[in-house]
Amino acid sequence: MTTFCRYAIIQRFVSLTRASGRFDAFRLARERGSLAGSVDATTLPRLTDRVIDARAPIEWRIEGTVDAMGRPALAVLLEGTVTLECQRCLGPLELAIAQRTELLLAHDEAETARLDEESDAEVLLAAAAIDPQTLIEDELVLALPYVARHPEGSCKPPEAGGVN
Repeated sequence: MTTFCRYAIIQRFVSLTRASGRFDAFRLARERGSLAGSVDATTLPRLTDRVIDARAPIEWRIEGTVDAMGRPALAVLLEGTVTLECQRCLGPLELAIAQRTELLLAHDEAETARLDEESDAEVLLAAAAIDPQTLIEDELVLALPYVARHPEGSCKPPEAGGVN
């Protein structure tokens, strides 16, 4: 997809009263639209201290949809690879990201609480326009392990004074 096409898709769903780049999640869901792009995970503020490679491109897609009960939702898809530091051996750990998350949309806090009780899906308060980069960063943070480690037995802790 060309940069122009990506821009055109995003512009179609940007609310005219909102800052550029933000989108109306309810409109995207109602029109079954989608947004797509890529981001370098190393440029995201909450990931700069976790991702150790110079580049970590992540392809993303946000699709407007409805859940099984017909409620407005977004499907957020992430795909790419990041390099983290293994907390066992302190060496690089390649982690493939292939994540799909469904987010139910809520108009206010009361609806957020109600939907959260009724469903196992995540709920997103979407009363205001959504910044896609913030949404992607949130989902990527949640996709990463709390403690990055190679599988058991594939590495060992560093010996005193150095890295294996």
